[in-house]
Amino acid sequence: MKVKQYEKKDFAWTKWGAKEMKKLAPFLLEEKKKAYEKIKQILKEERTFDNTVRAIESSGDKTGDNISIIHLLMEVSPSKDTRETAKKVIDKFQKEALDVEFDEGIYKALKEYETGNFKKEKAKLDADDIKLFGDMLRDYKRMGFELDKKDQEKLKNNLKNIGSLGIRFSKNINDYEDHILLSENETAGLPASFLKMLKKDKDGRYIVTLDYPDFYPFMQNAENAKKRKELVDKSLKKGGKDNLSLVSKILKLREANAKLLGYKHHGDYKTETRMAKNADNVLRFLKDLLPTLSKEVKKEIKELADLKARITGDKKAKIEYYDLLYYSNLLKKEKFNIDNERVREFFPLEMVKNGTFEIYAKLFSVEFERMRDYPTWHKDAELYAVRDGGEIIAYFFMDMHPRVGKYGHFMATEVISGREDMISGEYVAPVACTVCNFRKSSKGSPSLLDHSEVETFFHEFGHVMHQVLTKARYVSQSGTSVTRDFVEAPSQMFEEWVWKEEALSLLSGHFKNNKEKLPEDILKNMMASKRHMIGYFYARQIVIALCDMMMHTGASKETPNEVYNNLTEKYLHIKMPRNNMWLAGFGHFIGYDAGYYSYLWSKVYAMDMFSIFEKEGLLNAKTGADYRKLVLEKGSSEEEMSLVKNFLGRKPNNKIFLKEIGIIK
Repeated sequence: MKVKQYEKKDFAWTKWGAKEMKKLAPFLLEEKKKAYEKIKQILKEERTFDNTVRAIESSGDKTGDNISIIHLLMEVSPSKDTRETAKKVIDKFQKEALDVEFDEGIYKALKEYETGNFKKEKAKLDADDIKLFGDMLRDYKRMGFELDKKDQEKLKNNLKNIGSLGIRFSKNINDYEDHILLSENETAGLPASFLKMLKKDKDGRYIVTLDYPDFYPFMQNAENAKKRKELVDKSLKKGGKDNLSLVSKILKLREANAKLLGYKHHGDYKTETRMAKNADNVLRFLKDLLPTLSKEVKKEIKELADLKARITGDKKAKIEYYDLLYYSNLLKKEKFNIDNERVREFFPLEMVKNGTFEIYAKLFSVEFERMRDYPTWHKDAELYAVRDGGEIIAYFFMDMHPRVGKYGHFMATEVISGREDMISGEYVAPVACTVCNFRKSSKGSPSLLDHSEVETFFHEFGHVMHQVLTKARYVSQSGTSVTRDFVEAPSQMFEEWVWKEEALSLLSGHFKNNKEKLPEDILKNMMASKRHMIGYFYARQIVIALCDMMMHTGASKETPNEVYNNLTEKYLHIKMPRNNMWLAGFGHFIGYDAGYYSYLWSKVYAMDMFSIFEKEGLLNAKTGADYRKLVLEKGSSEEEMSLVKNFLGRKPNNKIFLKEIGIIK
């Protein structure tokens, strides 16, 4: 299938500002409205897959592209006016789109096709066509089309409110700013390279913000416990009180809609379409793992407390919530002779990026080409083309450094979804974007990553590959449009590469001389440190997942923040400050609702799939080609369990996962 090629003018959207968004906003839904009217006019006996099911699927393709673009600009535009306008446009669009989508005539059209010509056409349809139709029917039922008019209207209004409140919740997090100030005598333990990158106030004090590149190095290295506490306390207020209020409102609306649709709770509603199938399966999965892991965490926390007692001279020393990263880092240095700042020297950002490109290129037989002089929203953003056999098949952006108002964590997002154009028959080249927040290079101070940041980048680029290598014909099945509890599996699998010497030789190179690779002693110690605090790492994921699922199943009468505090104290053996607002800054509350468990659920499949690469070779092009063809290209055009089985050549199992997290020794 011929892939549509883009020119510079096709990326003019990167320069959209408030003016362009306001001009476009009134017309965003026109394409879909016209398509729906045409679909509804078709007689029952004339309905076909193409003029009904496929027509519904493709009716919002261009609209979807535009909304994805506006949503991306809301997260990355350097202009506050543009970000504010994007928020308003999306908020208005979501409400108006619900009115368009809740069209009884479209549901009737689907039912007419189901009871009519579908039976005649079914034998000639491809498997992805049949899955598309089945998923579409299911999703329309989940929109409440079998409810009476009054309840359906209530459901729709609730969804509108959830959308508006969710946008506000996310924006509150992105816009939240705070910092602490450090005098020179409060900088003990902080590397000179870190201090050099910090801004100063008019009195010459260092400014340490809540941004990722400031927060973690500070918490890992600052000897001053009072200042560590000050920074964490500010971080635990991220999002503000407004977000706590929004959580309460959104939870009530989600619960009300689940009950209207006949579900026990929102947890069951969300998991019905995922691999887990229901909330009870999720809770069982999490609770079965936690007791064993908690015992391991108890040992780990005691080891940190013993270290603190030895350093401070306080025999009764306890690990506080603001101590964890600091003493964990100290213990890592002591046990494995690993100095993160020394390790950073071997991971300059450009070297890591180029090494990542080389590894993925070898695995999937593609090439990455920097598209210079193309428009972008900011000078830090870069555009790349993906070539296969010399032909461009996709594009992706990279926006690597933090700035005011930008999304503050790490993500990979689809901007234009790959799909077969219903009219031209061409394949619409997908466009993806990875958003990171690595410290920017400055004169004499290159951007250097620690090993965990290398792992994060490799993970996010795995998502990009999933998005740009898709060959799915339909948007709803394209790229990472898979079930929430599978979407992380491909990227989690790729994390394992950064723990292997073969891959690290490509990813590392001293910032002064890239040919100088990680010394053997550092490499050996890094490998040995992989399981450092692993009990805490996975137990914390489970605690957050339990908190998420419990607030969406009504499993506790406590507030969600109280649930989090109590679970943290019981299973992680850390007492949180009483009035913290952790939940206000929990970005996964929007988009990952009743879905945080997915990180662990998908890890089961990730570790099992990695075993094939480990056996056949990390850079084995044939294994990479099989994985590309059987998993990445498919999207959700087949059931996710089938994708895994086909790649493994057997049923998946959890043995490698349980060994990885320490349940099986």
